[in-house]
Amino acid sequence: MSILATACSGTGDASETAGENPGAARADDRSSPLTATALKAALLTGAEAEAMGFTVTGSYMRDGADTDNAGGEVAEPAACLILRNIRSEHAPGRGESAAWSVMYRGQSALWPRRTVLTSYPVSTARARMTELRRAVETCGGYEVRNPYGSSSITTETLPVPALGDEAVRYRLLGRMKSTSGNSGWSYSLVTVVRKGGVLVSVDNSDNLGPTPVDQLKKFTPEPGPDEPMIAALTAKIGEAVDP
Repeated sequence: MSILATACSGTGDASETAGENPGAARADDRSSPLTATALKAALLTGAEAEAMGFTVTGSYMRDGADTDNAGGEVAEPAACLILRNIRSEHAPGRGESAAWSVMYRGQSALWPRRTVLTSYPVSTARARMTELRRAVETCGGYEVRNPYGSSSITTETLPVPALGDEAVRYRLLGRMKSTSGNSGWSYSLVTVVRKGGVLVSVDNSDNLGPTPVDQLKKFTPEPGPDEPMIAALTAKIGEAVDP
């Protein structure tokens, strides 16, 4: 199955300022990365999420950088791996500290939303967004392998509202094959926002199992239900970055 790329947030310029929202305040590059405690405080609380129709099932934090590639994933081309690990709190390069939570829409047990906040020096956060935008624009199809199996993944870039200093949104459709021989599909809808030196990723994903190709479209995750939640989270991050 092939998914064609559409419009992407950003201009495609390779510079670190490409794709920044017009009029966005440029944070001081010398500002210190937020601590894990500050990041966790910037996550939506259970009451804040519930007001927008979500149920938080847990929130966590990590002090210090995490350099362990616990999943052992590799991609071909290698530059495409950021599309996967930008969503993970434990992937190499995930900032000076991190906080994350998991929530579901209402009482549903399907399509968990994983929110990951990571803190970097501002210049590093800009560079990560440049790297991500380049991957979204060029990785229409790529392969991923890990100890559990392999996936053939296609990327669909999506328009995104003017959030934070800059934002990128895309969908991933993966055809998975495990080392035991089982196969199936996975879908992810990913929104990444930068505010100063903080990157916010919201991943709405689930495994679909061996779904017939002609039925996949009805499972396509759409951003509409998540927009108020993402906007509220971005505003809360803004208050933490620019108190």
